[in-house]
Amino acid sequence: MKRNILKVIGISFLIFAFLSWIIPVGTYSGGKLTTSGISPIGLVDLVNTPVNAFITFVLYGAIFAVMGGLYGVMEKTGALDALTDKWVARFKGRENKFLVITVIFFVILSSLTGLIIPLFVLVPLFAAVLFKMNYDKVTALAATVGSLLVGSVASTYGFNITGYTKNILSLDMNNQIVAKIVLLVLLTVLLVFTVLSSGKKNDKKNATVKEEALDVKKEVKTKKEVAAKEEVKKTVKASTKKTAKKPAKKPAKKSNTKALAAIVPVKKVSGGFVKTWPLVLIVSLMLVLAFVGMYNWYYSFGINVFNNMHDAIMGVKIKDFPIFEHLFSGISQLGYWGNVEFIGLMIITSMLIAKAYKLNINDYVESFIAGTKKWLPTAIYASLASVILSVLYQSLQYGSGTLVDSINGKLFELSDGFNPIITGVSALLSGFFFNDLYYLLADISSFVTGFDSSSLSIAGLLVQSVYGVAMMIFPTSIVLIAGLSSFDVSYGKWIKYIWRFALIAFLLVLLICGILTLL
Repeated sequence: MKRNILKVIGISFLIFAFLSWIIPVGTYSGGKLTTSGISPIGLVDLVNTPVNAFITFVLYGAIFAVMGGLYGVMEKTGALDALTDKWVARFKGRENKFLVITVIFFVILSSLTGLIIPLFVLVPLFAAVLFKMNYDKVTALAATVGSLLVGSVASTYGFNITGYTKNILSLDMNNQIVAKIVLLVLLTVLLVFTVLSSGKKNDKKNATVKEEALDVKKEVKTKKEVAAKEEVKKTVKASTKKTAKKPAKKPAKKSNTKALAAIVPVKKVSGGFVKTWPLVLIVSLMLVLAFVGMYNWYYSFGINVFNNMHDAIMGVKIKDFPIFEHLFSGISQLGYWGNVEFIGLMIITSMLIAKAYKLNINDYVESFIAGTKKWLPTAIYASLASVILSVLYQSLQYGSGTLVDSINGKLFELSDGFNPIITGVSALLSGFFFNDLYYLLADISSFVTGFDSSSLSIAGLLVQSVYGVAMMIFPTSIVLIAGLSSFDVSYGKWIKYIWRFALIAFLLVLLICGILTLL
């Protein structure tokens, strides 16, 4: 299954390489498209580009590798099993309620924060519970990773979505907030309906097949087999009289917390009753700190308190020597944290968990490395998902133009003013090439900034929402690729499951923006 994901990424890159031979690169400025011929990807580039992409975007892979290490330590303590068992017991007979709570939880957090990759750290935890409740892999994937992506479609105040739109298009964080909330509610209800209608479907089918197979076996039993069975019983009874009975060994209980193959089977250190509150507390504190540190408060709401706090701490001197500036050199102020800081935060979290559950150094290192190894394929695929962006990134850096500009230039020529359908289609196609909204907005801004203020406001909502839909279906999406790899679900199976929802979501965005245009 993992090779299927690598093949899909490779096919996406080959499609881009093919287009580079037939579509000229261009730049759009002042309402005019200027093309400068094709910039084809050659045979050598077919090898060099993925390598360069991996090197350039290796931090994305490092996040998922360290995430696997964190879960390796959590599993080693035994607290992860205890916590998931507790949730399963609490929702026994009300599994669908937990499924709905999971969807709403991830959608709202994603919509409010926009920190989709950091929130991915909760996916294995909730997925483990869903697997113990016998939900199939695709349903669990849709309820967790799918919900994160739906939150990006209907982003309300997420900085990595709405914040980018605000700053690049010179809008406001409250831009079209009512429409965003309406979209958020409608898409959440639609996703809940989707996962409820598909959940446990495979289990019911399997149960029916098993029952039919048992019936067939009962019918084909011959008298000879029955007689042989009776003879075996007599032999067993005779032998048990001569030998003392030995208690049969119960098979070891198989853990479902390894549903995402986060770690290799290792003997847990903690035995018997395991307290779960230290694990919940430490992980919760990590997420709160990640949110405060990675959400840019200044560029979102003009809040400068963390900048001032950072300057004050770094300005402390002992006999004219800036002690804290040297002790904490290299750390960014809260609100400007990125992938490096989040990786460090997860490592510190894993150490605190190990300390709380009294793991020795060998157990800690062993479990962390085991988890990292299991998540290594996911880490590699997450880095390679940006192979197309790596080519476009260089083009944007040198101002040489892109084939995306040429495509969008032809599309926007079809209308004199703002057209929701053309803008929506342009954003959707651009989402295949740009898996980062910042670069997509930077590229498409030259086309939409010419609109009047009211149309630009709608265009901002339209572009960011359609981008979210694109990340749900295109194999260039980092979060989607990481989800498919960790859940061991093929891309084809996911598309078969989600295409109706994605189509309705796209049409719903166009409908809402169309209504706003007419008002």
